Amino acid sequence: MKRKIIYILTALISIVLFYGTFIKTPIAIANNSSPSPETQQTAPLLRNLGAYHHQITTKSELQQATQELEELRKIAEYPSLEKVTIWNINSAANLMQIASQALAGEIAAKQGDYIKAIDHLNRGVALEDKLNYDEPATWYSPVRHLLGAVLLAANCPADAEKVYRKDLKHYPENSWSLFGLAQSLNMQGKTKEAEEIQQQFETTWKHADVKLVASQF
Repeated sequence: MKRKIIYILTALISIVLFYGTFIKTPIAIANNSSPSPETQQTAPLLRNLGAYHHQITTKSELQQATQELEELRKIAEYPSLEKVTIWNINSAANLMQIASQALAGEIAAKQGDYIKAIDHLNRGVALEDKLNYDEPATWYSPVRHLLGAVLLAANCPADAEKVYRKDLKHYPENSWSLFGLAQSLNMQGKTKEAEEIQQQFETTWKHADVKLVASQF
């Protein structure tokens, strides 16, 4: 659980730190001896993000994760986030919505509710697909990687295959989807094609020092 949460919060905390003078976080308060009402209202944003990240990465209990998901959803409603963009390309509010869906899907999957998990992750994918193009991608860990892994866990390899092939169209030869695609093909008995994809994966992953066991980190 905690490894997946890290990738969600890393980007979001970076956004808040970088744009601290534009949205009213404690960074802005430190530079303002007379905080405005808006500043006082939105000040908990950075603190809550930090607490969320810390608690989830030190505890694996689903109950705690669920509580923090609710906090994340509250943060996502801050009006200030709509005004924060990454180089005027994508808004922080959109990223928070993706994070909420990804985390909700992860929690549901851990609870064994694959129908609910897949629904959340499909919503996350749809939100991610609406992001404006940027290099590198503003949301740098595709939700499809998690969706594909959950579909495999739910014994839906044909659906997972479609997800991985779609992701490979967006990010050709990316190792995560190659790995998941090989798994999905093997589960369907498409061994010859699976071997070919596995070879592609091994070529792209040969310099990595991490051994993959699934398509999400």
